Order: sequence, then structure tokens, then C-alpha cells
Amino acid sequence: MTSTKKSSVRRQESQQLVRQWALLRLLCETDEGLSVKDLADKFGVSKPTIERDIATLQHDFAILDEEAGKQKRLYRIDQQIRALETLRFGVGELLAIYAALAGSPTLAGTPIYDDLQSVLLKIRGSLGSGHSGGLDALQRVFAAHPRAFVDYGAHGEHIDELTDAIARRRVCKLRYHAAWKGTTRTYLVLPLRLVWHRSSLYLLACLGDPPRLTTFVVHRIQLLEKTEDLFEPPPGIDVDAHVAKAFGIFVSDLEEEVEILFDAEIAWRIEEQIFHPDEKKHRLSDGRLVYQIRTSAQWEIIPWVRSFGALAELVAPRVWRDILHDTLEAAIARYRKSRAPDQAQPGGYRKGEPRT
Repeated sequence: MTSTKKSSVRRQESQQLVRQWALLRLLCETDEGLSVKDLADKFGVSKPTIERDIATLQHDFAILDEEAGKQKRLYRIDQQIRALETLRFGVGELLAIYAALAGSPTLAGTPIYDDLQSVLLKIRGSLGSGHSGGLDALQRVFAAHPRAFVDYGAHGEHIDELTDAIARRRVCKLRYHAAWKGTTRTYLVLPLRLVWHRSSLYLLACLGDPPRLTTFVVHRIQLLEKTEDLFEPPPGIDVDAHVAKAFGIFVSDLEEEVEILFDAEIAWRIEEQIFHPDEKKHRLSDGRLVYQIRTSAQWEIIPWVRSFGALAELVAPRVWRDILHDTLEAAIARYRKSRAPDQAQPGGYRKGEPRT
């Protein structure tokens, strides 16, 4: 199978998962039930597509169907089912649930967070106080450590609307504040995917003519209006390939061959982590490590190299190296006048700093 065909299959599978998740949530909200035609209209897909989704989900979820006429059936989730009466959790499975919940504060305000809290309440509700105490002990195995995350408490409605719009392929009108420029503009977008990156949520959407893939920070969306207009993903737009190409979250067409040289003192840290699936790295005879990648993420690579201080050198491309040089010169000028007595070690670490 060619890479283009593989990419197309991955894209279809991703769209199917998003749609099926939204379909489940929709069926949970109705007591009367919805027909295949109702669901097909809501999601902007064919009736055979919905029938396949239902067939897939019926295997693992309590989707009930009942006759509402000679040729019409209605589907809904059994609201009376007691899932915990039929499910059995082992200690390891409960520990995995609590491990996920330990990191859930970074998801606060999102539908995912609400669903996780609902799971926790259902588990507690099915157990006596003694067993709940045991669960508390399991939860203490993992320490919650939320840092540098966004509180999505005020954005939950936007996230829910975006999830629904992506699943049903609805055009959205959004008012967006670009913090780095200090500007606020209104866009008509085709929402394609939500992406988590470093405890923040981003929207990948198409806009413009010809359509271009653009990244929006979700918590900077000030107003969101989901229209009744349906869309098909523009040809040539491959979200999965776009995400795979990014070093972090942002991508442009100006790709460069990047080379970074890490000192032997820090090379072990680069070796033990994968920063990008297409990266190349190898050790030199003197213990230093060469890191290579093709990317357009100048605004992410330069701060990353800078974070290692004197232990890393951006070798190429030359233009990026010059930008980093000017940035460091400006930083040195700021600190030169108030420089404290030198307590730094040659590698750039302060005395007594842990090097786990």
C-alpha cells in the first residue's frame, strides 16, 4: 500500500472514530430514539455509513433498536442499564483509571474531564465505604502534578460545539483573538480536528480560497457559531500528515534541514526521549550527539535549543543560527549589568542542581 493510500485510510479511520463517539453521545441524550435517517442528516453522511457505525458500536455498547413502523427503526442507549453490574474491574484496571484521573486537572472544562469524573462517581457509587477507601489508596500511588496548563472551565461549551461540528462536518464562524499580534478577527472555518499539545487544546481547521490548514488555540476563541452548512474535507488536505510533519504543533511550507550538536554531558537526555518520529541522532567518538530533522518549526526549535544553554549548539540552518545568536546577545545584554558572582559550573548548571 502506498503512503498516500495509507494516509487516506488513517484519515478515514480518524473521522469515523470522531463520528462514532459523537453518535454515542447523541444517542445517550434521547429517550425517544433516533432513526438512521435522523442520524445521517445530523452528521451529513449517508444512511449506509450510519448503519455501519451502529453495527460497530452495538457490539460493545447498549444500543437498543425498536420498530417504529414497517420500515423504520429507532435507536437509543438503554438508560436503565446498570453497566457496573455486568463489568468487572481488576486492581490493575482500577489503577489505570486512577492514573488517568490523576492527570485530569489539565483537562478541566472539557467533555473528557466530565466523562472521567462521571466514571469515578459510578465506581464509587457501586462500592461500600470500605472499598472506596481502598480506591483512595490506589489514587495516592500517582501524584497529580498539573503545571503550565489552561483552565478550560470557561471554554467547555466551545469544545463541545467543536467536537460536534467536526463529527457532523458543519462550517463554523468563530471570533479569534491572536494574542501574539493583539488582534481579533472573525473567520469562517471548516473544523477538521482537535489536537492536545503540551496541556493545551488546538483546533486544526481550513479557511480561505484556496483552503489552507490553520492552527487555532481553542481558549483564544471568543465566540463560536456552528452553522447549518455542511462541508467535505478539501482534497489535498491531510491532517494526519500535517500533524506528523510538525515538530510541535505549528507547520509551514518553509522546511529546512536542521542539525543540532549536544554536548556529551546532556546527550543522554536526548537519547532517552523521542522528540519527533522522523528524527535522526547519533553519537560522535567524543561523546557528543548530533540531532538532525527536517522541519519548518523555527519558532519551536530555537527556544528548544536555547533551553539547553551552553550544552547545545544549533549548527544549521545558518539563518536560524544567526537568529538564535541575536536572541542570546539580547539576553546577555539584559543580564550583564546586574550579573551576580559566578556560581555556574562549565555545563551551565548551578552548583547543587539535581541532574536526574
